Amino acid sequence: MKFNKMARGVGAALLLAVSIGVSGCSEKTSLVGYYDADRIETEAVQIKKLQEEGTAKLREKQTELESKMKEKQTAMEAKFKEKQDAVMARLQAKEDEFNQKVQANPPKSQEEADKVQAEADELGKTLQQEAETEMQKLQQEASTEAQKIQQEASMQMQGIRTQYQMQMRQKLDTAVDEIARAKKLDVILDNSSMQKSVLYGGVDITEDVLEKLK
Repeated sequence: MKFNKMARGVGAALLLAVSIGVSGCSEKTSLVGYYDADRIETEAVQIKKLQEEGTAKLREKQTELESKMKEKQTAMEAKFKEKQDAVMARLQAKEDEFNQKVQANPPKSQEEADKVQAEADELGKTLQQEAETEMQKLQQEASTEAQKIQQEASMQMQGIRTQYQMQMRQKLDTAVDEIARAKKLDVILDNSSMQKSVLYGGVDITEDVLEKLK
């Protein structure tokens, strides 16, 4: 579970804030602080703890999903076999009925024999199509059920990610706010390797944030 994207968003919003503040107030120079989100993500104890908890929750949910999918697969396989047996029994009954009719009234000429054979071939083709249709229905049902389980699990896992990202965001915001007030800083920016908001100057509060979040 990553923290960087959330922290980058904070930096982007605050970068806009400092632009407005500097351009709108020429008589006062804004005091800018910054922190390295990369270090916060990898070194802040409280953030790492939340990351570990979130990852554990996701693994737990993944295990639960795999177990649920296995149970559903076993149930569907049993249902598939039951339906398959029922279909085959019904088709066999039709075939037996046809054969009985032929035996009760056997063909008396080659023409009649050819006609009976044609009817048998047509019946066989029809029965095969019916069997394939039934099996396709079962397979589609199993696929739909599996997709439903996957979608539900995906929503639950996304909920877990969002929950822990919000907790990390709240902890960071609280720490940064307290530090900014204590140091009388007007703006705080994310100055990590992927988002260099401050090229020179400013007050680096990374160590302060790490201390708050230890």
